Amino acid sequence: MAGELQVLHEDSAGVRRTLPIEQMAGVPLAERGEVWRPSRHPTQRSKATWWWAATNRRLVGCRSESRLWTALVLDFHPSVVDFGAWCAELVWRERGRERRLVPDFFVQSASGKLVVVNCSPATGPKERFERQQEVLREACGRAGWVLAAPLLPSATALTNLRWVSRRRHPRFGDAQVEAALVQAFAQPRPLLDGVDGCGVQPKLVMPRLYHMLWHRRLGTDWEAPLGPDSLLVNQDTSAVVRSAFAAEAT
Repeated sequence: MAGELQVLHEDSAGVRRTLPIEQMAGVPLAERGEVWRPSRHPTQRSKATWWWAATNRRLVGCRSESRLWTALVLDFHPSVVDFGAWCAELVWRERGRERRLVPDFFVQSASGKLVVVNCSPATGPKERFERQQEVLREACGRAGWVLAAPLLPSATALTNLRWVSRRRHPRFGDAQVEAALVQAFAQPRPLLDGVDGCGVQPKLVMPRLYHMLWHRRLGTDWEAPLGPDSLLVNQDTSAVVRSAFAAEAT
């Protein structure tokens, strides 16, 4: 059991506070600001970057490339209402020393649960990571959170999602062009055929088409390479990302 388990976080006014874990139940950490950022050592191969999330229109910190793709999947999945990174730091005492842990992502799910998504090291779980997971399980049990591991889709699906994600920003939306695309793909139709038949210049259509794919207003078979012959439909009913994370059994 982690001794004196507390959580450093920002309150609704942006003030940093440290509270006992039991008092964190119901706190919307996914929408709170960062309380930590990684410092890069010259010997480290990975580096921190940020994902601009269409879900909440905020930058979400990612301390490695694998976490960047986890952020992408969280941003794409409809069950994710909000998510953030580095917005809480667990603090506890163990063997006479203070220990600290910053989980990768806090996710507000459509079910109302706060989900803690923690990524394992690229080289696989090690003793230190397993101990951190034990502390996270204890914290989740005492605060009413859910502990989960990320779930990434196949390499082909992830490549497709990475491609269309470049047009996820609202600036690529256009109501008139989108209405033309909805009409063009009222019935399943190859991508290029629908683009040619919608009555709008292709150079104006393609960014809007990718924008609609990202926001699931158009759908395709994500498990096949996206191209001119890809069959598009009016609504994304595919199960390419059945879940953005795998929650541990409680």
